[in-house]
Amino acid sequence: MSEAAAPRVRVLVSWSSGKDSAWMLHRLRQAGELEIAGLLTTTTETGGEERVAMHRVRRSILRAQAAAAGLPLQEILLPDPCTEEAYASAMQGFVEGALARGITHVAFGDLFLEEVRRYR
Repeated sequence: MSEAAAPRVRVLVSWSSGKDSAWMLHRLRQAGELEIAGLLTTTTETGGEERVAMHRVRRSILRAQAAAAGLPLQEILLPDPCTEEAYASAMQGFVEGALARGITHVAFGDLFLEEVRRYR
């Protein structure tokens, strides 16, 4: 009898809607070692319209990207402007919920931003 395969690590992909996030998603899928549970992004309301916090992409485009990737979209709505305390609180609440759903990791695609990589 063969042993049952160990469950794969469940990960969310931090999705800024930009090329680095798309490249990272592509590479994770190529590797095939993780279970990609969805895309995670932060949005803010700007001028009555919610947009991706990082690149200010419209929410409709963000949703189209998630649909094209075939992955569920997890959004965290942040105030604009957003204090560090508000950001930390929103992220903590989200992470606690993700852990309860068995998601243990978040993958980030900040390829050239060393200070952001250290922060995360």
